[in-house]
Amino acid sequence: MKLVGPLNTGLTTGGAGVSTANASTTVPVCGYVMGIYVKYNGAPPVTADVIVKTVGTSPRPPSLTLLSLADTQVDGWRWPRVPTHKASDGTAIADQYDWPAIDDLVNVALSQADDGDSADVWLLVDG
Repeated sequence: MKLVGPLNTGLTTGGAGVSTANASTTVPVCGYVMGIYVKYNGAPPVTADVIVKTVGTSPRPPSLTLLSLADTQVDGWRWPRVPTHKASDGTAIADQYDWPAIDDLVNVALSQADDGDSADVWLLVDG
């Protein structure tokens, strides 16, 4: 297991309550994402949103949202999961989840913040 990060969004710009910023890793992250830690910097308002996703630029698979936090500024670990699917027909198996597997650049975005806010994100990756 390894800890990847911190990946900082950069400082938000654009005005009170509507500022945005985002940044991507410079090398692909490969493995199962077991956990994501989000730390807010500055004093983001309660409207702040964070999205952690793969970039999805060809030849990589399409973008996959790993974590979406809306209207919060609470630091802490989050434990993302994705539904598992039947091998026979690809349908989701009810109440069955696993860690998302990725091999791509990861992007972190902070939106609906105030100017000068940012977020740091760490990914706990197995693989």
